[in-house]
Amino acid sequence: MTEPVEYPSHWETHAVLKDGSTVEIRPIRTSDRDALEAFHGRQSRESIYFRYFRYRPELSDKELDHFTTVDYRDRMAFVALLGSTLVAVARYEKWRDKPTAEVAFFVDDDHHGLGLGTLMLEFLAAAGRDRGLAGFTASVLAENYRMLAVFRSAGFEVSTRFADGAIEVDIGIEVTEEATSAIADRQRLSTARSVARIIEPQTVAVIGASRTPGKVGYELVRNLARHLSGRDDGVPLAERLYPVNPTATEAIVGLAPHRSIADATEALAAAVDARGGQDNEAEERPGAGRTIDLAVIAVRAEQVAEVVAQCATAGVQGLLVVSAGFAESDDAGVARERDLVDLARDNGMRLIGPNAFGLINTDPDVALTAVFHPIPIVAGRVAVASQSGPLGTAVVEQMRRTGIGISSFVGVGNRADVSVNDLLDYWEQDQRSHAILLYVENYGNLRNFSAVAARTSRSKPIITIGPGSPDLVELLNQAGVIVVDQVSQLTEQALLAATQPPAKGNRVVVVSNAASLARLTTDACRRHGLEVVVPSSVGGVSAADSVLIGDLDSVTLLPSGDPADYERIVVAAAVSAEVDLILVALAPTAYLLPDRLGRMLDRLNRSIDKPMAALGLVEPDRLGVEGLPLFTFPEEAAQALGRHARHGRWRSANREPIEAVEPAAALDPLIDELLADEDEVTVTMADPALPRLLSLLDLPIAPFGLASDRDGIEREAERLGYPVVLKAANLVPRSIGESGGAAIDLHNPTGLLAAYERMVEQLGSAMDPAVVQRMVPSGPLVRLTLAQDPNFGSMVSIGAGGSGMERLAPMARRFLPFDRRTADELASVTADEGLVPDDDRAGLAALGALVTGLAGAAAMADRVASVTLNPILVAGEQTAPTDIEIVLRRRPVDVLAGLRHLR
Repeated sequence: MTEPVEYPSHWETHAVLKDGSTVEIRPIRTSDRDALEAFHGRQSRESIYFRYFRYRPELSDKELDHFTTVDYRDRMAFVALLGSTLVAVARYEKWRDKPTAEVAFFVDDDHHGLGLGTLMLEFLAAAGRDRGLAGFTASVLAENYRMLAVFRSAGFEVSTRFADGAIEVDIGIEVTEEATSAIADRQRLSTARSVARIIEPQTVAVIGASRTPGKVGYELVRNLARHLSGRDDGVPLAERLYPVNPTATEAIVGLAPHRSIADATEALAAAVDARGGQDNEAEERPGAGRTIDLAVIAVRAEQVAEVVAQCATAGVQGLLVVSAGFAESDDAGVARERDLVDLARDNGMRLIGPNAFGLINTDPDVALTAVFHPIPIVAGRVAVASQSGPLGTAVVEQMRRTGIGISSFVGVGNRADVSVNDLLDYWEQDQRSHAILLYVENYGNLRNFSAVAARTSRSKPIITIGPGSPDLVELLNQAGVIVVDQVSQLTEQALLAATQPPAKGNRVVVVSNAASLARLTTDACRRHGLEVVVPSSVGGVSAADSVLIGDLDSVTLLPSGDPADYERIVVAAAVSAEVDLILVALAPTAYLLPDRLGRMLDRLNRSIDKPMAALGLVEPDRLGVEGLPLFTFPEEAAQALGRHARHGRWRSANREPIEAVEPAAALDPLIDELLADEDEVTVTMADPALPRLLSLLDLPIAPFGLASDRDGIEREAERLGYPVVLKAANLVPRSIGESGGAAIDLHNPTGLLAAYERMVEQLGSAMDPAVVQRMVPSGPLVRLTLAQDPNFGSMVSIGAGGSGMERLAPMARRFLPFDRRTADELASVTADEGLVPDDDRAGLAALGALVTGLAGAAAMADRVASVTLNPILVAGEQTAPTDIEIVLRRRPVDVLAGLRHLR
């Protein structure tokens, strides 16, 4: 049989299951006939009975043809495949006279408990919505608890009733908040598990192992052996690490080589059997068992695909591909990389790389150091992802020197499969990681990254180096990501984030024993957004906004060196409700030598539950305080604390996004009509459809009308009321004045018509039609812009308005979603910058309402590519936009949006 020409290939994708393995999901094909027959033959009598309500040992040719031939509309079916093996099938058939369809599911007996049923229901529901179905029905035997659990856990609205000895189930398939949340939770947990299969292996094979020192294959085996041999679980290194080289005959780093991954797997299985099988504790670890968990691939790019295919046959759980020669090289490499990812995902595996620098996991139960460059490491609380191997090495080394250490490190390489978002999902769940440090050249789809980063940042601070784009910096800030300016600041900020609690505000107390140091420190704190306070509980020892103990710069003649004095004053300040952060600025003296200062700081760090840092004009190594951020100079300490305070305020803010407004039913048809056969159209005041579009988007503009002759212009002016403005609708851009296309302050018909005649003479066809608009009182001119990008996200910016002002950078920008407070803050920037008088509260409130309106328009219609309100005349309660431009853009339909799948 031939494939139907309507085969919907846009539904083809991969998805992650509960255990972290992957499957291919796609619509059924007639060519799946043999696979379906084999699938049915593998199932138990009970499973077949549950599916068909009777036992049928095999399917007839007619049934196989019927099940594999669908119209992809009223009859739809999806299959899940692992390699070429069909492991699940789900279908719906529309009732002839109803807007609903009957659904049925069948999951392979060996793949129960992996969430396949729920996953297939999500895809069927999306296909049903795409075809306009209202819901599903299903008949389930009462004892089929597994399928009933699928329906109830999916998040859709479900109702049940008994009928004819079975349970009849009605399933709503509309997208609800509960369903969306349930799908997102399942996606997050399964993604984290898929990454854990790679980062937490119990057994590792290095394919491409070498006996030659200096070669990648040798260094990988040596570094892995060095750390795996330190594990104390009683399992020999030879049963943890398997060098694979088809030509090697002698030991590699003392380990017997294996000719293939299949040979290595056989050796592992034999070792497990010799130990009497797998223990219960091992069963709970990702991938632990009789197959290799992680294959580290270090062969030529042309050989990688063959090696991955062998790994699939051997049951390998995950892949780290350090081989280069893929998308980073040339067009052939791009295609090779795409095929590599498909091959891995088709066979249940995910991969880090290719062109990856390596992996480190300092968990003593894992002890993984799969890198080909020796890196001295210390176990700690910070997770690191770096696109640059050398820079990542330097960061890890710096973290070792400062004593902070790492929980895990990923040299991400090309990120062809496992992305930064996937790593964030994993690290959010990882109990050993308390902060996350990123160095990547780009963040992939920024809309997706900002959503994942914002969720992760609420529990685990994310730190990254600021990119060059101001827009991207703003997006990172709004997502709660801590942005630093220099590589050297990464580790000090990570130490603060990983060891100190979140700050609840920006009030800092500075405790110092030197007046000059105190002044320098307080000035630096103010420059970085901190409010320096003297708590009332610390009385009698304050001076110059700082708490001073002693008042000496370098002379140490007075008896002020007892550490107990310093401790008492710091603790008194720390327990005050007036203080959010503590900065101890104590310079060593003859009475307070570095070792005594270090011991005192260590005691304070253990007892104080607010963020604290210290500086002392000496190298931090001389103080030797574990887990306390130590700085040499005031500026770097104040800058780090300022960032920490901003993140704390972001984290504690409870800001509900502006509620999405349900779009009017007429909005999509109108956009369809305006786009017609075009990919993009611009709607301006010259378009008769603009008022209707503005009404449906709930966007205001100063009242106006269009006319093409003297009589029409006069009628519109009478309708609107004088004074009016006369504009050339088809002159873009316009400026004030008749020659510029905008005659203002017209108070009567005589002046209006005279202006019209002169403008027609000067501007010709640009005056057909003409715009007649009610005049808004003069005031500052402001520009508001909404820009929507499917990858970058939706952003509202504000700046000076008027002709030519679009060439100026905006004063501020914010990414959606945001709340009403953020909308008002964005509007208030115009007052902060001196554009709008700060006493025009009504005008600023009106600007905030316009920002909120743009946010609502973005939520209603993703085909609104941009909206520009320019100029907006800010005039108290009469504030209004006087010109507008809306760009509509056709968006490719993504049927997979909102579904669990791998992009």
